[in-house]
Amino acid sequence: KSAAINANFPQHAPELFPETRTYSFQQSYSDANMYYVATDKGAVLKASRGQSLSHPNYYCEEHAVPSIVDLSTSTTLTGNTFWLGSSDGSISLYTDGRSAPLVIWDRSTRGRPIRSVRWSQYSSTIFYVMDSANKFYMWDLSVRDSTPLVIETYDQKGLLCFAELLPSAGTTSPVVVLGFKDGSIEAHLVKEEAMNNKIDN
Repeated sequence: KSAAINANFPQHAPELFPETRTYSFQQSYSDANMYYVATDKGAVLKASRGQSLSHPNYYCEEHAVPSIVDLSTSTTLTGNTFWLGSSDGSISLYTDGRSAPLVIWDRSTRGRPIRSVRWSQYSSTIFYVMDSANKFYMWDLSVRDSTPLVIETYDQKGLLCFAELLPSAGTTSPVVVLGFKDGSIEAHLVKEEAMNNKIDN
């Protein structure tokens, strides 16, 4: 039998339960026993594998919308910092010690539901977003924090997924690989000027 994972539910917000459904969960990079669970009610639950949880035990905006579809913890920042992408196109940045978001980008995709949001593994200022309209976004907060640095649309192929690959030998920039519904893939080199805030391992 595998180990059970226990989540602490917000007792003062019973309207979230028992109808809540989970969409995804992400293991903490700094604590292998800690998980974050995204729900359809706009809240993210903190879960653990057989240990007590520190405050806060859940994360939620004041006027949260349903269908948070993805969350991504950071491998490049100290502490547990993570993104949430929502069905209204908003992106929220959270840190482990606060139940409310540090910052929110409202309608970052002009209201299109977000399907995935991921920190860069290589730069502390870059993150990637994919929405339901086959659009891919790259943000670089060191260049500007109000709009994405790159927006690409893939209506013809249908964008299915993406991943970032770390630089290989002889290169200094990561590669973003895009997967499409027709079975094809594309690899794009992240430009050097976007790598000014890379992480030194």
